[in-house]
Amino acid sequence: MSEKKQQKVKIWDGTPGYDFIKEIDLAEMPSWFHDGTHSIPPVTTMFGYQWARFCSHGLKFACTELSIPTCKGWEIRILNSGIYCALHVVRDQKEIAEREVKFRQALRPWIEDFDSLWAGYKQELLSIYIKLLELDVDNATNLQLYYHNYDLMRAYMRMWEIHFMAMYSSFNTWLLLETMTKERFGISDQDPEFQDMMRGFNNKVYQMDKKMWEFGQLAIEMNLEDVFKKNKPQSILAKLQQSEKGKEWFKKFMDYMKTDDVGGWRMRRFTDLNEPYWLEDPATPIGLVKDNIIRGISYDLEATRAEIAKKREAAIAAFLSRAPQEEKDLFEGLIRLSGKASSYSEEHDLYCELFVHALMRRGYLAMGRRLAEKGAIDTPDDIFMLNPDEIDRVIMVPESHDMRWITRRRKAAWKEAHKNPNSPVITNRASIEEAVRLDLLPSGDAIALKIIVGEMPQPKPELKADLWGICGCSGEAEGTARVVIMYDDLKKVQPGDILVCPNTNPTWTPVFGLVGGVITDAGGTLCHAAIIGREYGVPTIVNTQQGTSKIKTGQRVRMDAANGAIYILE
Repeated sequence: MSEKKQQKVKIWDGTPGYDFIKEIDLAEMPSWFHDGTHSIPPVTTMFGYQWARFCSHGLKFACTELSIPTCKGWEIRILNSGIYCALHVVRDQKEIAEREVKFRQALRPWIEDFDSLWAGYKQELLSIYIKLLELDVDNATNLQLYYHNYDLMRAYMRMWEIHFMAMYSSFNTWLLLETMTKERFGISDQDPEFQDMMRGFNNKVYQMDKKMWEFGQLAIEMNLEDVFKKNKPQSILAKLQQSEKGKEWFKKFMDYMKTDDVGGWRMRRFTDLNEPYWLEDPATPIGLVKDNIIRGISYDLEATRAEIAKKREAAIAAFLSRAPQEEKDLFEGLIRLSGKASSYSEEHDLYCELFVHALMRRGYLAMGRRLAEKGAIDTPDDIFMLNPDEIDRVIMVPESHDMRWITRRRKAAWKEAHKNPNSPVITNRASIEEAVRLDLLPSGDAIALKIIVGEMPQPKPELKADLWGICGCSGEAEGTARVVIMYDDLKKVQPGDILVCPNTNPTWTPVFGLVGGVITDAGGTLCHAAIIGREYGVPTIVNTQQGTSKIKTGQRVRMDAANGAIYILE
């Protein structure tokens, strides 16, 4: 680029080093894919900075440590409050061959004992979090908050390193297994035969969901049913304090929230810092208890999962009976580790993102209160319109700084971003299809292919569907569409509805026990919606890219998930 052109290029703003600059970033990497899984709705400045810097680091770290053959990690940029990703594709065949040898060696410990490795990492994460909680953020000095800013970033960096080591080991094994099953048997991971081998796994998310159901049963046993049925979640908290039984129930509830290893350190929103965590606002989990009571549903997921687990073992046995004798052990090892992708994908969210994001919200809100008290920003929440470097500059002497000229402008831009959806791909290739073919598929990156970007839908014109996606869980369903963008609107979902949403996360899991089907804009066969759909046996179609814009609440919708076909009937 000429010096004259360089002078016209805009400078970095909220996420310095990570703001997307077309003239620079497209020159370095030809295709940038929108991560709708993690940035719909649009993300705040603080979150965008942390995600772009440390998630990107974690991806490169794991790709290096595991020697992923065809990918060295990702670059992440922020544009219009959206997250964009480009992949460092390894294209030299000699280098790929060398990396494959190292990858097989690095994968062996995970194949032999994934559970022990993950258990060790969980303990490491919890020890980091306990250390962060030692600081009384409300009574900390400005200097202590200054250091806490960096402690939070170090914790976030290590979380992402751990996060992707376990994820790449299991997800890339899934991808390798699918490649082999396609070559040998013509089976992809969208086929029921493949999916049946990857279902029926327990994890911490399901255990917590069951606990919310048990607290609902306890409320009924203690004659508190009407308190939950007749009041909104925030009002329930006050009503419970008006009786001895109510106080007793609430104490038991909060004891669980405070003593469980994850408990109340669970964000309501998966990917940002601007909504409360459970301990901060118990009305959120109280709302789950209320929903269980009102809907009168029984907790039959364990029985369902036990049945699915039986089918899983039968599916594995049937598949292995077709495999050549000399490859049976190899296939079984790959199948068992690939199965960890489902359980790990859900459980890691609790110990990784949801927990550390809660601690980040706790710490940065304390800094926000300090800045707001001194007039540096308007409200404590405005801290999320700053980045850590800006906090570093002002937190020691906040009364000497006025950051409102920054926070007000960024908040206005962030709100505007909610009205202007981001393009799915920014590329200098001739088309989106070419960008995918040249800059995504050659990476062989399981996270990009199976979660973030997802494979492109393959329409079948003869089926005459109105909308296409890919199969997350096979099956057919018909029902009334319920379009849900925000978590708070989940309460509007009725039994049998077809849930239509941008994506889902572990906080949304209980609704799968209620709906007849799920349709998402984003994601692949290892995204949350696909995994939970398979565990609940709910027909699920993901990566429609435009489900929430084409389908309206109240319309009658029919799903043929095996073919990724959606029909809008009225």
